[in-house]
Amino acid sequence: MYRTPLPRLRDHLILAAVLLPVWSASAQDNNPPKDDADAGRNFVKERADVDKAWKQLANKWQRLARTQATETPGPLKATPKFSNDLSLPQLEKLELEANLPSPQRASVARQTLNGYTDPEELRSHNGVLTAELVATYAKNFIGSDPVYLRSYNGHLVGPTLRAKPGDTLRITVKNNLPTQPWQKDSMNTLHDFNTTNLHTHGLHVSPNGISDNVLIEIGPGATQDYEIVIPKDHTCGTYWYHAHRHGSTAGNVASGMSGALIIEGDLDEVPAVKAAKERVMVLNQIPYIYKNTLDDGNGGTVTFNFPEGIIEEKLAGYIFGPGDWETLGRYTTVNGVQLPVIRMAPGQVERWRVVDSGQREQIDLQITNIDGSKGIPFNEIAVDGLALGKSVQKDVIQLLPGYRSDVLVKAPDKPGEYVLVDQATASGIDGQGEPLKYIARIVVEGTPVSMKLPTDGEMAKFRLPTLVNAKIDAPQTATYGILPATGGVVFTIDGKSFNMDEAKELSLGNTDEWTVEVRNGGGINTGHPFHIHVNPFEVTSIMGPENPNDPKSKQVEQLTGGPVWRDTIWVPNNGTVKFRTKYTDFIGTFVQHCHILDHEDQGMMQLVDIKDPKAPVASNNAPGLKTGVSAPAFSRPDGAGKVYNESDFAGQRHVVFLFKGHGCSHCSRQVAEFTALYEQFKAKGVGVVGITSDDATSLKTALEGSPAPFPILADPDGKAFAAYGCTRGSEIAHGTFVIDEKGKVAWGTTGASPYMNIAGLLEQMPAKADTDTKATASVEEPE
Repeated sequence: MYRTPLPRLRDHLILAAVLLPVWSASAQDNNPPKDDADAGRNFVKERADVDKAWKQLANKWQRLARTQATETPGPLKATPKFSNDLSLPQLEKLELEANLPSPQRASVARQTLNGYTDPEELRSHNGVLTAELVATYAKNFIGSDPVYLRSYNGHLVGPTLRAKPGDTLRITVKNNLPTQPWQKDSMNTLHDFNTTNLHTHGLHVSPNGISDNVLIEIGPGATQDYEIVIPKDHTCGTYWYHAHRHGSTAGNVASGMSGALIIEGDLDEVPAVKAAKERVMVLNQIPYIYKNTLDDGNGGTVTFNFPEGIIEEKLAGYIFGPGDWETLGRYTTVNGVQLPVIRMAPGQVERWRVVDSGQREQIDLQITNIDGSKGIPFNEIAVDGLALGKSVQKDVIQLLPGYRSDVLVKAPDKPGEYVLVDQATASGIDGQGEPLKYIARIVVEGTPVSMKLPTDGEMAKFRLPTLVNAKIDAPQTATYGILPATGGVVFTIDGKSFNMDEAKELSLGNTDEWTVEVRNGGGINTGHPFHIHVNPFEVTSIMGPENPNDPKSKQVEQLTGGPVWRDTIWVPNNGTVKFRTKYTDFIGTFVQHCHILDHEDQGMMQLVDIKDPKAPVASNNAPGLKTGVSAPAFSRPDGAGKVYNESDFAGQRHVVFLFKGHGCSHCSRQVAEFTALYEQFKAKGVGVVGITSDDATSLKTALEGSPAPFPILADPDGKAFAAYGCTRGSEIAHGTFVIDEKGKVAWGTTGASPYMNIAGLLEQMPAKADTDTKATASVEEPE
């Protein structure tokens, strides 16, 4: 079921964009510093360069579609040998290695001495974790290459955040990135890399207000405070956070704007797990351009010779297209370090919390002997932060963007040397073979120790209860696909690219079964990692082609080991994934999307709106307020401290709208809509009153330099919200009400999203001269 929560948004988008920095009060402080570089910048050329990059990226997808559409799929062959395979004869390896980037040479991997380091850690104290993430350009090194990239706090990976169930995360994101020129027709493109926000990937928390709200935008010079309350019964495990502003997600995450987020407890207290040394391993894949000669897409080449490696919109056609990662010859880093050395004692058990923060590539982790033979197995105990309830031994851990894996690694009893590799594959993420890549060197040395692995019985109780036998309330479907279009391709869910005006509606408390398919067009052979915010899901089936290189080959079941809980799952091309999920605790608007982040930025994302069926989202009878009842009395201050009462508006028809605070981007646009149309309301003799959950001080800050033309009142304790029926358990909701001249409710609506058809509401209002004769007329639902 779909609805249109923001019907008239496009009509006033430019105005809203202008006003948005003002309406970010309680939580967002916008005071952009003067950018001295602006005077010397050619914004016209910058826009033209970005337009060119978009066209180049579209052409690259068109070429791939044509190529894969005309190829004859062959049988799936054994994994091919590449020039850096350890199993090749030594002489052949030496002859071929000269053509490889230094980190991919076997000789370099065997001799690396780079130190292993965990990221900086920040822990909660007395139930609160306080962190500041400063988005800023920073100079760093990846191996011997200097890079100048967007970052959190100047590092190649953000700090690890450690909290516990019941804690509150208070995170301030300060955007110190410079301004960028406005870009025409930028929706569903890679754009505005200097505008950002924050997502806590995998957490079961509210998507509203200043919690895990990915609809917030933090422009250059702005500062946003987040307050994310972790439920007391939250699952304990390995999660992560990253930038998630539509259009800049890929550019931000590809630069390293991410970090681990760990909720401690449960498995951590199992004796064998607790005794293991813990490593947090954030795997980054940073596709910078430095000194490269690349195909220009027109039969020629282009040579770049930058002083430092960079990632910018104008280079998107060389960075974010199919095959670009392999062409650039970059490498997976561990916590920002290229080829670190991991040292273990013989017999030692370590716990690795592995986060795949790469924005588009598949990683097949394996520990091999230095000669390429079978090495050390992984003992996987959790995926995506969710306990398996057992230990599963694997030679290879497959990671897709957004995946996490908790593994126990037990060193052999004798000293030796090993390498952690991204194993070669015959069919990678774009349906093409990929070479082996080195990630780390492992040295087993020193005095042996005796350590045990945990038993399945010790871990069984930490798995979430299964939904396999649960009663299903409704089926849900989603079809992901890259489809041919004039001038390129479009990235879609259910045949449509991302649209802020449309959301998929779900019901709080329901247990639904989803069927997610990938159906690309034009012969494109790529799968898509599905991710949905707020609620995890239990995967019950993964059907896909037996031969990944031939999407039309026989369908086979690819899920082994039974149902598994996840928050991100790979859906093969021409494949189908089934899962079950229950929507608990939180209403609100959030997203589902492909976690190949350049796919998401280009449109493979969809709004999802969970509503409480006991309190309809849109109704002429708002919860607790029936048409014809007297409007609730209130006494609330504005930002200057002046107190307004409902009686101040007696005898005048007026609109009261209640919104969740200025950190909500939808609310900001609603305020902008009322501001734009206020004089027309006034001409009809209709007043407007806003009530916000912000406190008076924050409201005053928001209005400095740009006062509203109508009163906006502070209601931080939620009493006015409650009086108007704008509450859902512990959550507040948006509400818009028309109060007639007699002080009676003529019409009202509440919901997880703010009411946006303000122009339609205006049209329903009688003209000023008619108000005496139409004072008791009801307001119809605006179209």
